[in-house]
Amino acid sequence: MWVSFSFVQQGNLFQNAVFNETIQVVEPDEGLDGETFFLYVFLAAVGILLLVGAQQLASSFGRKRLSRPRQVVEMGTQNADIDYDWIPKETLKEMNRSPRRTPKQSPRQRRSKRSSGSGEEARD
Repeated sequence: MWVSFSFVQQGNLFQNAVFNETIQVVEPDEGLDGETFFLYVFLAAVGILLLVGAQQLASSFGRKRLSRPRQVVEMGTQNADIDYDWIPKETLKEMNRSPRRTPKQSPRQRRSKRSSGSGEEARD
């Protein structure tokens, strides 16, 4: 760095070097800069990911070795197990009379059946 003092005296330009030395600019050494911080965050995330993967791997091996008897899942009742006493007689007759699979009706047939009604409604 060079600092000079310039002045004009009687029409002549004079310069005088006040300071002429090399100076060193030293950056203060901070403990944690942005790059280092994000490096640590990335390494922590990779470590956590490895731990979760190891835990999943260990638990999958543990499940294969331990064979527990499977619980019986009820798939419904058999016809012999049904108590028909509480079902009204009309419903039982309708169940026995109607086929298992009802044929599909067109929307026009359903609409006409709905509008005609069964004739049991009370009318004023």
